[in-house]
Amino acid sequence: MDNTGEKANHKVKVHKMIYAVGVVGVMIMNAASWQSVKFSDWYIKYIFPVWLNTYARLTSKVPFSIGEIMLILAVAVTVFGIGFWLVNLICRQKYKKAVKGFGKFYAWTALAVCYVMTLNCFILYHGTSFSDKYLVDHTEADLMVVSISDQAVTQVHTKNDAAANERTYTKKELAILRDYIVERCNELEKMIPHDDSGDAYYEGDLVEASRQAMIKLGEDYDQLSGFYVMPKYLSFSGFFSQQYIMGYYFPFSMEANINSVMYITNVAPTICHELAHTKGFIYEDDANMIGYLACINSDDLFLQYCGYLSVLSYVNNDFYDSIGKNQNIYKSHVRISNGVAGDNIFLTEENWQEVEKTAVVKTSTVKKVSDTLMDTTLKLNGVEEGMLQYNDVVGQLLTYYDGELY
Repeated sequence: MDNTGEKANHKVKVHKMIYAVGVVGVMIMNAASWQSVKFSDWYIKYIFPVWLNTYARLTSKVPFSIGEIMLILAVAVTVFGIGFWLVNLICRQKYKKAVKGFGKFYAWTALAVCYVMTLNCFILYHGTSFSDKYLVDHTEADLMVVSISDQAVTQVHTKNDAAANERTYTKKELAILRDYIVERCNELEKMIPHDDSGDAYYEGDLVEASRQAMIKLGEDYDQLSGFYVMPKYLSFSGFFSQQYIMGYYFPFSMEANINSVMYITNVAPTICHELAHTKGFIYEDDANMIGYLACINSDDLFLQYCGYLSVLSYVNNDFYDSIGKNQNIYKSHVRISNGVAGDNIFLTEENWQEVEKTAVVKTSTVKKVSDTLMDTTLKLNGVEEGMLQYNDVVGQLLTYYDGELY
């Protein structure tokens, strides 16, 4: 008796059962992280470092961005699959078996991607944030929340605790913080080298200097201690520039990637920002704050300058909004020097021209799509403010300097 068909059906059933178990597994992990901060914190402390010290060590040794290649392959495989499916329809199911086989391959690949994203990204969104863990005095209150009122200027809130005590920061305190940041930028700008055209430059290995700044910061914050991957420049920096992206953390390869086209003063804070993600701090405002602290606590004056410069626009814009964009009040405060304004840019005009010259799609279109995807991704992971979360670093700065500047 030929039971080949029966064996084939049995294999299909086993295949489906294993896949179903895999789907349930990834759903359980995500549900657990959403429901329990303790679970997420446990994972970040004990499990996530395993991937960093094994898988990430291997990808770190490769001189180019593996994450970029993975993205290209993902797009290519998806486009091929859609095209193959359409060809099969046109040819009246001539390639039905091959399409079915490709479908299985794609389904398993998608499941693997879900696991990688869950383990290296999604769970991290539900752990204790850097600000909650290190910047808040938990002996006095679970967290200080800023109430929005005529006198208040920003909101500092816990990401994990809805019942928090209030702490109001006023316009005056924001003004003090803003003037302090501006003064430090103005002072340090005079101390770093600029070429004949006025562009800042760095003598040495800026990537390694930035990495060392993070290692040093790890002496003060235990979660930031230990091994760091080697940051890599993006090969398609022009395309990322169109999205106004300075750096990218690839969960698939656990790489910290940076834009090679952007102005040099953005490099160090961006490297530190992306390296913060590899240490389990996935919130953008946390990464901004960590990048800031790593740079300003460095012994390198260039890194210090870049650190203060990295938060200047956030603080200055919030201050300007808090005074109702009153020019007279604004001009009465410390002026941002021309040199600092010249260094506080994303790309030089020359680099923008090169980006636009080689662009396949208009920058406005690319940025709009990118912003929508980023905003949606953040909100799906529980970040209600979406991309506005980057601006929350101002609240962290107000908390950090509480008792020191005001």
